[in-house]
Amino acid sequence: MPKKLGFIDLKKEIKLLSESVGFSWVALRSVDLNKSTKEAQEALPQNYDQSNINYSNIVSNYYYVDKLIKGYRYLAQPGFDFQAQIGTMNTKTQVYIIEHDKMPKNTDFILELELDEATGQPKQPFSISRVFDIQDAQPMRGGQPKTTTGGIEFWRCYVEENNLGYGINKT
Repeated sequence: MPKKLGFIDLKKEIKLLSESVGFSWVALRSVDLNKSTKEAQEALPQNYDQSNINYSNIVSNYYYVDKLIKGYRYLAQPGFDFQAQIGTMNTKTQVYIIEHDKMPKNTDFILELELDEATGQPKQPFSISRVFDIQDAQPMRGGQPKTTTGGIEFWRCYVEENNLGYGINKT
């Protein structure tokens, strides 16, 4: 008779991953869709329909808040680079694993920060090295077999790299 595998404690596994594999510090840029900005909606003639560039904490006419969090990224689907008029673009999809209490949305961004190689801590002042647009954020729930669904153990975010407008020339 084959041996049955026991229940996998996802919180314990995520803790083990964070200690052994190593999560890195990133920023979660959460866009507040409840607070539309009146100032930024006044389009400037040279910007056409874009947000007013005189306001620094605005994305698509909404305020945002950056939160420092830990995340782990891996490749979900390979892609390829291609040249466009605006620069090199890439079509690969990646996955970010984020802590259970951060509640990312598909309108948010994950900002990879430049880290000090010796300590793994973000360099001060913060400097963005890559920007990822969250395409889908799925709550991964735990719970014992044959019982009700447990709480959120971590978030799986499918992301695409989007460095346009950030002055970053990486793919």
